[in-house]
Amino acid sequence: MDRKQFMEKLERLLWNISDSEREEALQYYNDYFDDAGAENEARVIEELGSPEQVAQKIKVGFSDSASEYSEQGYEDTRFRTAQEVISREEAQREQQSSENGTGKRDAGRASETNTWKLIAIILICVLVAPVIIPVGAAILAAVAAVVFGIGGACIGVAAAGFSVLIVGVVLIGIGIAEIFAIPSVGLAMTGVGCLIFALGIVLSLLTIWCCVKILPWLIRGIVGLVSYPFRKAGTNK
Repeated sequence: MDRKQFMEKLERLLWNISDSEREEALQYYNDYFDDAGAENEARVIEELGSPEQVAQKIKVGFSDSASEYSEQGYEDTRFRTAQEVISREEAQREQQSSENGTGKRDAGRASETNTWKLIAIILICVLVAPVIIPVGAAILAAVAAVVFGIGGACIGVAAAGFSVLIVGVVLIGIGIAEIFAIPSVGLAMTGVGCLIFALGIVLSLLTIWCCVKILPWLIRGIVGLVSYPFRKAGTNK
């Protein structure tokens, strides 16, 4: 069978479709033969099959809107679309599996890195402990000495001020009593008592100023000094 016989028989088999559909189908296969060339007519006929098969494909294609021409006649595009969807889903699953595997490997490497970091920190602590512990103890002792020293000084100043106040009050009382006996001695003692009482007031005010100004500053400084290493560690994280 040659091209002419193939096309004539195909035209006869397409008698029961509309003229426009028949002309469209015949034009398609004529173009197909032209593109292949006269020397390949036999191969094209072998690929297409019998005119009956081609006619059946054409009729099925025209009866279904989800079909289009292909090299083998009309093809149902719904099956091709479904296959494309399946292929995309398989590609997505493979990609997801690959990403999950990569994520697990990254998590494993991160966990291993954290373990080695912890081991390194422990080793460093063991090595520097003989140095850090004495130095830390010395620093704490110095801080404690400063705190207790300043606290003792404040307490001493407060005690001295209170004592001076008492002495001044006593001298004033004695001086007032001596005025009636020996006026000059009484006045002198009263004056000295007033001076001592004034000194006691100054010392008391100095104690209050130390408690209000110096002690809070000292406490903040000690707290900042002690908490500095911890803040530094938190910043490095």
